[in-house]
Amino acid sequence: MADEFLNPYTFIQAFPRERLPQPLQDGPPPSRARLRPGCWTGRIEVTVTAETPLLLLDTARADRLPGDGHEVFPVRLRDGRPHLPATSVKGMLRAAYEAVTNSRLGVFDGHDVPLGFRRDAGYALGMVPVLVGSSGVCYAFQQASLRMYEKKSGDSVYPRDGQEAPRHLERLRAVIKGGNRGPTEVVRFVRKSSPEVLRPGNGEGVVEGLAFVTGPNIDGKTCERLFYVDGDAPRKLELARPWNEIETRWDILIENYERAHDDAELFGRKGPDGTVVAPSARLGDTPGRLAWSPHLYEKERKELKGGRLCYARLVNGRVDRLYPVLVPRDLHSVAPADLLPRSLAPASCYDELSPADRVFGWVAPQGSGVRPAAYRGRLRIGPVVCDQDADESVERFDGDGLPIAILGGPKPQQGRFYLAESADRPDRPIPGGAPKEKLYQAGRGLRGRKVYWHHAGLDRRQHWSEGQGKLDPTQVRVGRHYREFRRPRSSLDDSGSLTPDRKRYQTTDVEQRDTQNRSIKGWVRPGTTFRFSVEVRDLDDVELGALAWLLSLPAGHFHRLGYGRPLGFGSVRLDVDTAELHAGEQFADYYRSLSGSLPDEDGTEVLARVREEFVRLIEGSEELSTVRTALLAAARGNPELPVHYPRTRPDRLLGGIPAPPDPRGQNYTWFTENERVEGEKVASGRGRSLPAPVDADPLVVYPDKNGKAGEEQRGTGKSTNRNKSARSSGVTKKRRQ
Repeated sequence: MADEFLNPYTFIQAFPRERLPQPLQDGPPPSRARLRPGCWTGRIEVTVTAETPLLLLDTARADRLPGDGHEVFPVRLRDGRPHLPATSVKGMLRAAYEAVTNSRLGVFDGHDVPLGFRRDAGYALGMVPVLVGSSGVCYAFQQASLRMYEKKSGDSVYPRDGQEAPRHLERLRAVIKGGNRGPTEVVRFVRKSSPEVLRPGNGEGVVEGLAFVTGPNIDGKTCERLFYVDGDAPRKLELARPWNEIETRWDILIENYERAHDDAELFGRKGPDGTVVAPSARLGDTPGRLAWSPHLYEKERKELKGGRLCYARLVNGRVDRLYPVLVPRDLHSVAPADLLPRSLAPASCYDELSPADRVFGWVAPQGSGVRPAAYRGRLRIGPVVCDQDADESVERFDGDGLPIAILGGPKPQQGRFYLAESADRPDRPIPGGAPKEKLYQAGRGLRGRKVYWHHAGLDRRQHWSEGQGKLDPTQVRVGRHYREFRRPRSSLDDSGSLTPDRKRYQTTDVEQRDTQNRSIKGWVRPGTTFRFSVEVRDLDDVELGALAWLLSLPAGHFHRLGYGRPLGFGSVRLDVDTAELHAGEQFADYYRSLSGSLPDEDGTEVLARVREEFVRLIEGSEELSTVRTALLAAARGNPELPVHYPRTRPDRLLGGIPAPPDPRGQNYTWFTENERVEGEKVASGRGRSLPAPVDADPLVVYPDKNGKAGEEQRGTGKSTNRNKSARSSGVTKKRRQ
């Protein structure tokens, strides 16, 4: 039990919509010319109550600290009270409404390109070194290992024996040995222009070739490669597909590499003296501190043109794909958009509007040219007003604020988390142990709509505090839970040393503030209430019933709102205070008489009735019942399980102690371990998919195998925490007097 956890996000299944009950199927919105009989128009007054701290960040007033440009955000206030934009509430309600009605996705842009994944080391065995000719012709070479770096430090072993380190593409003459059973190695080399005569020894040979240099971009790397020809001329390779297809796939792959890293990661790193270092510099052996591969930052290495050295994958002896490095990223055969059923894609015209589109509004796809190009919707959220002033409702933090934990960005390349076994069964994750290269493929489906777990079982007073004493608050449990919302202080060392009692990581008193995370000057306290109105126009019983269901979730269930939801922030409760609702025929009678009045009746009774009607509709559909169960599970949370990003367990941690947050932020180690291969298969017990919200078999924290970063820094490189410009701790909490 100590090693089980919930990933911060899960998915509400999105089923193909063809089998939905008729009221939830596609269709044009009703005319605005008249109110329909039996459809409801009016106002609903709602109270929002914060269950966990609410982050309402004033991005326009952010401070930027010197050095790395770390941002510190105050609470957004208007007229002395926390300001919650009506658009935020509407966005929250729309997302939930889409889910519970199994509507089309409101937005699904930028998912039409195949995603990348990192090949295993065994893939390198089938790679062939090639030189790209100016006309798109590929020439096959052989390769030999060329010693370049110290294993531990990554420092260059040159100058040595009167030679400087060879540069990329430099022409060399070399003595090589081996090649029968073991790898071929360069014994010694000279520049091609050197007059020195190389004399091979027993079992050695002399060759000419080109240096292929990518830098110390892998932990423990000692060698570069010499691409050489064993003979007079390199062998020309035939192509397995047209050159333009090979070139296009290369460009997409390079773009995939680029999307995995931002400019700050590549060009903004700082050395021990605080100065910015080149992307080629190796600062350490953790992600983001190894040298970056040249094809990430050198224009010449990104382009596939004549004179380019790279690696080829052959099919029946012909070139099928080209890669910039020996153990590369690769592209899946299909894009996420290829796996989305047409009935779930954003509506392309008026006649395709799903319930959420008809109620909340719709905009035609950009560039589609369809008319009408938008629909305003029939629901409006009025101004949101906080019941308490800032002195009562805002918890403030002095100094540079409270550094919150790093928020992981969307990673759809983690197919085990984002994909379902099939489009028809989004409630079934991909079976465990499937090879990662076969995750995104035809026949798979998408899991659905991403939602964030409510963090249940937290001690409202103690969990959201700085704790007592000098211990790092993130390393001390409060009940079953660590303070996941806060970023740990700097690790004592790069190895992640533990305290003498082996209960937690050793950290310093230095806070970690950089471009990877943000600090906050305050949050809205739990228990704070806001009020807003929902104005509806001409909603039928099912449309209003779905809204009523969302505005009155069972006790102990919460919506999620605002920034930092993966960390537990922003759980809110919605409750209806009053409602004034009238049917279309009542408005017709009212306008006919001119002197009459609308019936004086309790609109909450209308909401209760249409809510029950919507529940009956759900219970008559297996798919909708599955959706409702999943939505309620995420809204309720699980007090027995902590919620945090996947991580590994330090091997020396005391037994029975759950793994605490790693101050080095090495979350990539869990995913590396989850993809561990034994022989030619995913290791037993690995290859886990993200469980469904109601799955009784949760994820587990894997033991730390001391995995090291690889050629692409094993991810984004955003997990390193050895921040040389970190600031001293000085977070003080200003209590309400």
